[in-house]
Amino acid sequence: MRQWSDNHPKVKLLTRKRAAILDAAQEAFLQLGYEGASMEGIANAAGVSIMTLYRHAKCKETLFAAIIANVCDHSSEEKQAELDEMMRGPLKDVLVRAGVVFQEKLAGPQIMSLLRVVITEIRRFPNLAEAVYDAYFVAWSTNLDGFLAQKDEFKGVAPKTRKKLCEAFFSRLVGTDAIRVLLGMKGASAAERLERARVAAEELLAEVG
Repeated sequence: MRQWSDNHPKVKLLTRKRAAILDAAQEAFLQLGYEGASMEGIANAAGVSIMTLYRHAKCKETLFAAIIANVCDHSSEEKQAELDEMMRGPLKDVLVRAGVVFQEKLAGPQIMSLLRVVITEIRRFPNLAEAVYDAYFVAWSTNLDGFLAQKDEFKGVAPKTRKKLCEAFFSRLVGTDAIRVLLGMKGASAAERLERARVAAEELLAEVG
């Protein structure tokens, strides 16, 4: 398969089309619900052919998951720089920063609005919940696992154990305030998120200390 450089016009065109598709899909899902949104309508709103849409996503489920995953995407230079900055410094500080960002994004309007769509449609589309869970929660855990695998503090930790520690770390970050936000109520404060991230980081490090 031919490989294009990031600056190649073909790559830039594909990137613009993908962004247009994700924007149109998100708008359709939020306005019409999962069942009401159609691939044809999304293609029209994005200004692409239906064949182009299917090259980016084989079905609505993968398209919905792609919207969630896009929140975690660090492929752009700006987001990569943000990620690099977050990963600098002592390990505990990195974990605390990651924990705060995870909570902020989870409680943000984009993720919460899409999660409400999932909850509304879950009985008719049971696989949707798993796709979204993998696209957000599993993605965060997998990224942290890869990061920790390179740290000296985790050199003697078995991969299976390290994976469980990462999963437990993010589990500690999801409190009842997430349910409050889902219900349209006020969530945790910045200070509360910071404290929760600090405790989660200390508990993770204590497991390997």
